[in-house]
Amino acid sequence: MKSPVTVSVACFDREVWIRVEGRGNLQASGPIKQFVQAMIQRGYRVFVVDLLSCDHMDSTFMGTLTGISQNLRELGQGSLRVLNVSLRNVELLENLGLNNLFEVEALGADARNPAEPDARLMELPVGTGLEKEVVIEAHEALAGANAANADRFRDVLAYLKQEGSGL
Repeated sequence: MKSPVTVSVACFDREVWIRVEGRGNLQASGPIKQFVQAMIQRGYRVFVVDLLSCDHMDSTFMGTLTGISQNLRELGQGSLRVLNVSLRNVELLENLGLNNLFEVEALGADARNPAEPDARLMELPVGTGLEKEVVIEAHEALAGANAANADRFRDVLAYLKQEGSGL
């Protein structure tokens, strides 16, 4: 059975390109987080997330993007751009105020592609199980993004942090 999400990556000069196809969810979040951390350790600071073929985003995925942005801000350098975003996904990001943390570019007449023509991206293995730590960190990042989000996710975080909460 094919996973509902595919994550592909490539590095161009000093820019990291991440393409998410299918559902932006927990299965994508863990691998993206690990990959970004590894690239930051290698000196990369510019990250582009391509959502052209991403039909849905859940809160864990949006929290992972938020965490990346916050991490770059803590480093004092770098940027996160989310490109080719469907109108529905733009609404989701804006409703959580995430467009104030990183650049969000709605899908226009022409989709943005990697800087290199005919670029091929490498597919990352995606998670198949629930990873409680990834979910908690993503929701903590969302809660830290603004006061309204803290209220929205307070009960979710309390539940997730309970011993034996089922994740």
